[in-house]
Amino acid sequence: MRRSKAGLVTASVLLLCIAACGSGDDSTAPTAIDQKMFDPGPATGWDNTGISVDPASLKCADPGGPQARGVTDTEIRVGGLLSMTSPAGVALAAAEAGAKVRFDRANADGGVNGRKINYVGTLDDGSDPARNVSQAKALVNEDVFAAVPTMVRSPNYRDTFCDEGVPYFGWGTQEAYCDTAIGFGITGCLVPSSGHSTSSAWGMVGRSILGDKATGASVAAVGTDQDNARLGLASITKSFKQSGMEIVYDKSPVPAAGLADATPIIGDVMSADGGAPPDLVVLTTDFGPTAKIAEALAAAGYQGAVLSAVGYDPRLEGYAGLQGTYTLLQWSPTQADSPAVEQLKADFAKYAPDQAIGLVAMAGYWSADFFLDAAAKTGKDLTVDNLLNTINGGDYTFHRDGALAETQWPLNHTISAPCASTVKLQDKKYVEALKLSCGAPLPSS
Repeated sequence: MRRSKAGLVTASVLLLCIAACGSGDDSTAPTAIDQKMFDPGPATGWDNTGISVDPASLKCADPGGPQARGVTDTEIRVGGLLSMTSPAGVALAAAEAGAKVRFDRANADGGVNGRKINYVGTLDDGSDPARNVSQAKALVNEDVFAAVPTMVRSPNYRDTFCDEGVPYFGWGTQEAYCDTAIGFGITGCLVPSSGHSTSSAWGMVGRSILGDKATGASVAAVGTDQDNARLGLASITKSFKQSGMEIVYDKSPVPAAGLADATPIIGDVMSADGGAPPDLVVLTTDFGPTAKIAEALAAAGYQGAVLSAVGYDPRLEGYAGLQGTYTLLQWSPTQADSPAVEQLKADFAKYAPDQAIGLVAMAGYWSADFFLDAAAKTGKDLTVDNLLNTINGGDYTFHRDGALAETQWPLNHTISAPCASTVKLQDKKYVEALKLSCGAPLPSS
């Protein structure tokens, strides 16, 4: 088990992709809103509450560079930019495998409008902001039309891709996917600027876990001692507050380098609700601290619910420390019963049978799927402008029934899709606790 855990994602980018499902607005005063916004609804056609976005107002609305770099009569050159490694160990390398799986199926099916995908490889920035820029420039020099997947800890690559006209697709875990016309997150922009709308997803999931006891329930939210993580935690707690719950603990005591001793945190959390434990503990920390705190809570006799963003991976099913905990996902788990999920599993079984289908691998797969859909709908005349016009023109949406919730463009350049699913690790297997559902964007103040 130790070796399997070491192969899981430890980079804090994974935390942010979920924890920052909303703006950096750290306002503590909840706005009175319609509680129906937290009711689980269909994963398509969610109410955008009248929010609209003018694509001309976004950064890089008029990117530079050649219009059809990497596009020939027979191929489309694509490459990836990932934080494949980090000082803490393996980071987002599995996204490459996921993207290649989807591109392999596309090529087996004849490609996109007669063109095969030529995946030139993936460059690793090593989670280094300076190297992030140099690797983005190196990828441009590979004559790629698009960067798929792009999943890195630093947003520094954005200016290079903008100047050179390289659209990028991935999990929108940092600012380069927000307010930018050429960046496309599979679940939208997860760290939008202050003042934008937030997501109802966390409140929706919390209410689904607690059921009739949700209104007035007490929530303890534990975060990481990093600026971006604190911004994400503020959005999460705001979602819980607006859903009618009470935040009794809202702190970021977990060091960015890892957690040596959970004892002080457990003591504070177990007495957070007027001397009693809270109804729900939310862990917005990386995998290592999440597992350590969950284990310590169980050892302390905690009887409430524990919810995290990083507890889903097939290699964890037998891990005792996470038994009974919930994980919020932004798409359906492999346990979901839908043709799109079955297709994903079949693709991995055929093209990457040794690859575990965890969150990062799935993110790479869906990033490639998004690009393929947009390129196909753009048609034979594939240029940067035509691709952007397809997605940002005002009537493009992307989803996969029962697998990936709808994103609405260009709206999701500024907010995340208000959608999530939930699994519970129970009896050494994952069980769907909430099927993929959507609420609505919440008020920005």
